[in-house]
Amino acid sequence: MGRSILPKLPSADYATFIIFALLIIAILLFFSLAGMVRVYIRNRKIKESFFREAIERGLTEEEAEILWTYSQKLGRDPFLSLEFKAPFEKVVDLYLKTDPDAKEELVTQMRQKLGFDYIPYFVPLTCTKDIELFQPAKLFLPGGQKADIALFDKDEKFMYWAIIDETPLPPTLAGETVKIQFIRKGDGIYTLEGRVEEIIRENGKNILKIPHTFELSRYQRREYARVEVELPASVGIYNKKEDKLVWIQAEIVDISAGGAKVCISLSTLNREIPQMSEILLSFTLNGKRFMLKGTVVNIYPRRNTNCYGIKFEDIKTEDQKFIHDFVKKEQQRLAQLMIKNRG
Repeated sequence: MGRSILPKLPSADYATFIIFALLIIAILLFFSLAGMVRVYIRNRKIKESFFREAIERGLTEEEAEILWTYSQKLGRDPFLSLEFKAPFEKVVDLYLKTDPDAKEELVTQMRQKLGFDYIPYFVPLTCTKDIELFQPAKLFLPGGQKADIALFDKDEKFMYWAIIDETPLPPTLAGETVKIQFIRKGDGIYTLEGRVEEIIRENGKNILKIPHTFELSRYQRREYARVEVELPASVGIYNKKEDKLVWIQAEIVDISAGGAKVCISLSTLNREIPQMSEILLSFTLNGKRFMLKGTVVNIYPRRNTNCYGIKFEDIKTEDQKFIHDFVKKEQQRLAQLMIKNRG
């Protein structure tokens, strides 16, 4: 017979010990259950608050439930899916990939209701679903061959790129990974890779069916973000013959902390401004007067005007920061306005 490890206590003391131990266990269980109840009540209140917010934004209870459930599965704050496009796309992507009864039309409706169906030109793309239809691009095939393509169509799972020219495709292309590169105006150069799921022949064109991806590499062509404006300005050009500065009325049509695009009417432009010319640019921005040195780095001839890409030279740090802050605030204002108008 094994020896008992419990101390030999009188029967009364032993009963007291057992009761005390059970009391301790009961207290621990009580606090544990109380903690679980508090967590449950808190989560319930958060969910109720989320659903109120979602319904106020025009979502149905079914749509709100999708965002709530799959945000939880991703371990993300569900409120972010209502406020920002990138978290929203991650959440609905998990829903579409894991729910066998996923409804693509619900995702499309939610995107429209939340104002995520349009991306301003100054906001970088986060997913291939953001690429606009008919976006031209260059296709790089596995053997090094290239072809001109354009985004013909897209749904919630796939994008459909049409080959514009008559480039012959390798017979084994289906199942291969290809690279696509395109320039988004006012933004940058994007590159993505995808597996060709199917080649569809439609209206004499080959169309590549490729799954959507979040893996987009972006090369920003501009060092600074820019914003479109309509600012009266004056361009000062040095006249060597007369040894004086000649001022020409102009308009700034976009501006960044690094430069501006300036357009001049041909009726007031006596002569071309050559590339690499040094100029002075005078304008007022948000009540602050600027007189900046610049170099003509690009020329954009038009029917009635010539536009010039001006790079600021030797700009003061405080002036550059002022313009940068203006651009940032203006971009935020335009983004909010677009969402409001599309709501």
